[in-house]
Amino acid sequence: MVALLVIAHTGNGRAGGPLGTSGAPIGTSQYALDLFHGPVFAGSRVTGLGGAYVAISEDVDGDLQNPAAPAVRPFFSYEHFDYWLGFGLTFPADLEHMDFFNSGSDTKLANPPSSFVFFTPAANLQWGELGVGLTVEMQQYALTSGNDSPTPAINVTIPTTHLQFGYGFGHNQLVVGAGARFLSMAVHREAEPRTPFKSSDTGLEFGAVYKPEGQPFRLGLAYRSAIRTEARYTDGLLPDANGDLVVVGSDGVPLYLPKAVALPWDVNAGLAVQFGRRPFNPAWRTRSELIEEEVLKHALRELQRKRRSEDAVRAATTEQERKEREAAFECEQREDDRELERKLTDARRRIERDLAKLNGFYLLVSASVLVSGPVNDALGVESLVTQTVKRSGLSTVVSPRIGLESEVVPAILRLRAGSYLEPARFEESTSRVHFTAGFDIRLIRWNVFGAWPDDYVWRLGVGGDAAHRYTTWGLTLAGWYPRHREDEEDHRPLTAPSGQ
Repeated sequence: MVALLVIAHTGNGRAGGPLGTSGAPIGTSQYALDLFHGPVFAGSRVTGLGGAYVAISEDVDGDLQNPAAPAVRPFFSYEHFDYWLGFGLTFPADLEHMDFFNSGSDTKLANPPSSFVFFTPAANLQWGELGVGLTVEMQQYALTSGNDSPTPAINVTIPTTHLQFGYGFGHNQLVVGAGARFLSMAVHREAEPRTPFKSSDTGLEFGAVYKPEGQPFRLGLAYRSAIRTEARYTDGLLPDANGDLVVVGSDGVPLYLPKAVALPWDVNAGLAVQFGRRPFNPAWRTRSELIEEEVLKHALRELQRKRRSEDAVRAATTEQERKEREAAFECEQREDDRELERKLTDARRRIERDLAKLNGFYLLVSASVLVSGPVNDALGVESLVTQTVKRSGLSTVVSPRIGLESEVVPAILRLRAGSYLEPARFEESTSRVHFTAGFDIRLIRWNVFGAWPDDYVWRLGVGGDAAHRYTTWGLTLAGWYPRHREDEEDHRPLTAPSGQ
């Protein structure tokens, strides 16, 4: 594969080249597929907030909005090591009248449920102020040129993998992050088992979150570079005499595959403000930091004990005496370790009680603006099926977003609502307004047969997105935080990090 990374600049994309005008048949491979994401695809919380999440950037939900998110410590995360897991699914609510790409015409989705699936498995690992995140955006849909056409469906698979590293400063008040996103795309016709078209390449991501301690607001900023891949050639698919990649099916219809797929650069900036009883940016400290003096004293005693043990063992005159002295110091160390663990457990219970007091009504208002760049000589994905020119990505587009969230029933139910503008990416289309909504409901406490902490409380998240000729919904299963309520007493020992 010949790889080319293009860092795009603001302005308009070139409308010239060998392609014809919109509506003309495609007769060349000298074009790129514009993979611009107009609708919001993320976890239920991000969807419910209308995508206005770049300033919040908590949990694995934030990874697709801000590369700093893997290192952002929520107020309920107080272990030196913590982890967050997530798995979101998005489905179309209407297969027959869907304009998924906002191209101005119905998207010809095939009938099976697998014709449109978007899922996002993700994991974040945190060590103190350091965070590492891995997220996969998997798009899969089957498109058809129409019920009366002999052309079989085209299956499109687009995995985008994000690997991100973040670090916090000043007890997590300023968090910065960087990473890479790996884009690939595979296209094959339903009647053909082989995959004639594959293309992949890499882009960069940068982000930051500012969440000053004790203040009710956050600021977020993220940038992702453009990606323009080149097609991977195989013995079964080589350019013809004109340099085009052409696949001819059993029906004799030629299919001109693109020479590249592309994601535009984008910049995402936002502000979030929270009102009500719950503080937005409480002081973040680990459990060990809360009893820092005891931890330091324990370390000093351990060092002194080690030196005394070495001196005592050297002074032993017999092997039996040496073993007895070693055993005595080991017993002393174990008792000291148990005492420190008791203090850590007490600190953990104090933290949980303090967190439970935070349960109460709050109103979170979040807003952001996403600016996405152009793509040169680009067509929409639908053009693959219809083999008709639909110019896409001719200019820079802007998507303003806003969302509201409130815990209307403390420790039980959270509601969300939002809206965003999906900008027109095609010549024939117009911008459309999306309305989103969602909720989180507290479920049961379950340790999943010992794999999770004993006090882990699960939540079910549901999010929906509706616009003109567009409706999707999604599910998220994750943790509820804070896990405790003021009317609960928990005297169980800590068995694992909080986790998501």
